[in-house]
Amino acid sequence: MTLLIHLSQELETRLKREASARALSPEDYALALLDDALLEETTPTPEEVVAKIKTIPPEPQYVHPATASVADVLRDMPPEPTDFDLEQWRREWETVEAEMKRIAREDDLAEGRG
Repeated sequence: MTLLIHLSQELETRLKREASARALSPEDYALALLDDALLEETTPTPEEVVAKIKTIPPEPQYVHPATASVADVLRDMPPEPTDFDLEQWRREWETVEAEMKRIAREDDLAEGRG
């Protein structure tokens, strides 16, 4: 089947650039994009995935019998600590965030993004 599609100049330029980067003709790249997009329609629904998982038998080495009920374990847990210092936690979290930002900046510079 032959299909004629009118593209904006911007879209045509992007298509040609991406095709060239992949060593494909614009037509072959457009066909690959359409093929991928249309394949997504055949992706199973979550319900289909769950139904398939339910048909898989359990592997005995991964099955461990319960040793207590969840309700008993939760009931016997120690109480939550009452000495939580929210302000100290916030200060420590600000330090963590600053370190993450520093690392991200270093990565951006090292990888030519900044």
